[in-house]
Amino acid sequence: MADSVSDLAGRARKLGLAGDFVSGHALIDQAGRLAGDDPEARAICALERGRLHNSAGERESARPLFGEAWRLARQAGAHALAVDAAHMLAIVGTLDGAVEWTATAFAYIGEHPEAGPWRAPLLNNLGWSYFDAGRFADALALFEQAVDLRRSAGEKREQRIARYAVIRTLRALGRLEEARRLAEETAAAAVAEGAQAPYVLEELAECRALLGDLDGARDSARQALAVLEQDQAFVGGEPVRLARLRRLAR
Repeated sequence: MADSVSDLAGRARKLGLAGDFVSGHALIDQAGRLAGDDPEARAICALERGRLHNSAGERESARPLFGEAWRLARQAGAHALAVDAAHMLAIVGTLDGAVEWTATAFAYIGEHPEAGPWRAPLLNNLGWSYFDAGRFADALALFEQAVDLRRSAGEKREQRIARYAVIRTLRALGRLEEARRLAEETAAAAVAEGAQAPYVLEELAECRALLGDLDGARDSARQALAVLEQDQAFVGGEPVRLARLRRLAR
């Protein structure tokens, strides 16, 4: 049962990320009927409905659903799912709430090591909470820990994502040369692996522009745009960043 519910919930999440919230909620309605009284399946439904609300900017509607998912997942012994719910509770709360829920999640992982892969995402999310509060040094320390965890796990794609957060924060701290060097290294590694790193290229363009390398900034911006202009979520959700990249690419 939980597998069928998970399939529907996964489809709903993709719809939510694409901005089709009505269709996403309809799929969760369907999943809820399948879930019945099964606590794990119900936790999945609550979690993904909460994500739909959060993606729509409806945090107050999302928060109790994440709390319900946290309770039901623990009841079901679905430990990774429980930590997923805790990490969403950290995202939708205040900075103090994010710190508290992250600590709660880490304590839970200590009791249930099978949920250990959630350590890096938890650090990343708390890092962004600090970043959004302007506490860049605190954010950087967490992002660097997340990079170390991803490196230890051999997760190349996730390591690139974690490095992006470090690069962005170094730029926010005015440490432009460090940010540029790490961005160049990360972008080159992505090419060697046959992967794309458009957000890293976006940061590389910004760093090069701030350092006076306008030709280099133009090249990086054009490379980033070649990918990001095809990403409808970015085009629709990040108009300011898109316009900035287009200016740098001229």
